[in-house]
Amino acid sequence: MPTEKIIYIKDIGEIALRTDKRFRRLSIRMAPTKGIWINVPNCISVEEAIKFAEENKAWIIQAKQKKDARESQQTIFDQNTKFKTKYHELRITQVTTKSYSSKLNNGILEVIYPEGMEIINTGLQEFIRKSIIETLRREAKYYLPKRIEFLAKQHGFKYHSVQIKNTKSRWGSCSHDNKINLSLHLMRLPEDLSDMVILHELCHTVVKNHSSQFWELLASHCPNLTEKKNRIKKHSINII
Repeated sequence: MPTEKIIYIKDIGEIALRTDKRFRRLSIRMAPTKGIWINVPNCISVEEAIKFAEENKAWIIQAKQKKDARESQQTIFDQNTKFKTKYHELRITQVTTKSYSSKLNNGILEVIYPEGMEIINTGLQEFIRKSIIETLRREAKYYLPKRIEFLAKQHGFKYHSVQIKNTKSRWGSCSHDNKINLSLHLMRLPEDLSDMVILHELCHTVVKNHSSQFWELLASHCPNLTEKKNRIKKHSINII
């Protein structure tokens, strides 16, 4: 069974040491809202793992600053926030009630919260985000498997399987055995950009790296690739 030990590194703070027989080497990991951790093989002692963290302190600090900056971009939602998914638009309503709730109806994701409660209430903001994520998940499970199947047939690609995940660092990925993961946040992108991401991963079923061969292959299946790559940079996964 995996084990976890929390250590404290000066200038960084808490780091989790996660030990598991599946890990083959020491590696540093971090993710939005999940902090920083080090994957530690069973054969490596806690002392060695701490030394590894100290030796990589400068890199950890720099990466943590970038992560914190991304997380600080999170939207604070209020009644004036304009937020749309592929099939729904967010509406936040204050009514006479004792708790907050949400519902989907006729293309509207409505979040209801009690009169007298501040909109910036941490619990309410977290509830709004969770409601959006669940809406995106429903949409993604309905739309993305059919869309990747369509694009794969249209462009002559084959893949093993597709999974929909709430990834916070990338729009999609493709494993060595052609299992494709797609982020449910694709449902916030214009269709031509989500198609570009899907085609990107489908091209990885043929070319497993980002060599010139890969980009040429993607460009042959995705018109106006440079323009689309520039546009997608304006979209962040981490605003929710």
